[in-house]
Amino acid sequence: MSADDGSKAAIKVSLATPDDIPELIPIFWEAFSGPAESTFPHTDGGRKWLERSFENFVGKPSHYRPESKVPVVRNANGRPLSFAIVHIVKPGQTAVGGSWKRRWSSTDDLPDVSEEHLASFFECLAKAHQLTMGKEGHVCIEFLMTKSTSRHKGYATALVDWVAKLADDLGYACYLDGGGRGMEMLEHAGFVAKDIGLKYGDIPPCVPMVRPTKEA
Repeated sequence: MSADDGSKAAIKVSLATPDDIPELIPIFWEAFSGPAESTFPHTDGGRKWLERSFENFVGKPSHYRPESKVPVVRNANGRPLSFAIVHIVKPGQTAVGGSWKRRWSSTDDLPDVSEEHLASFFECLAKAHQLTMGKEGHVCIEFLMTKSTSRHKGYATALVDWVAKLADDLGYACYLDGGGRGMEMLEHAGFVAKDIGLKYGDIPPCVPMVRPTKEA
């Protein structure tokens, strides 16, 4: 993603509500189209799974999973154009391994959504996450997405800055699975790439990026 275009100061970030969920799903699906649809199917069952998952993220906190937030950037009519899925992981709390099933939602009643495919996607990323952060408290940006027609306008930068301030206010580091577009933007926001190749034991599926805890 390109560097910010100078209009960042005018970009407002707010938190998603349950009413936004129908608008968030097409943005998510656009990011995971083509071969990725085997993991995140564009079907009625896939929509139901995402609806329930977003309800977890924007609903009441649970003792069984990290607190989640979904900051969004909206257009003039209030419709989401860009969003992040963010988790506040307290010290000693887990956001790795099979914990994705607590963050997201069950597939038991959705035969067209494959738990095996979801596990394959989430758990390899979780291993990189765990090797990088351990049991340290941190804020995790799990996904950062923008509508294809609204990219290169500074929206992702505004969301990352919002999450960075949240982490600073909590006294936490911030973690994100990097790679591909946006690396320059993340580095500009203070994220540093971590080399976990030897510890991972294979080629990691992402570049772990950490923005260190802000010094008092």
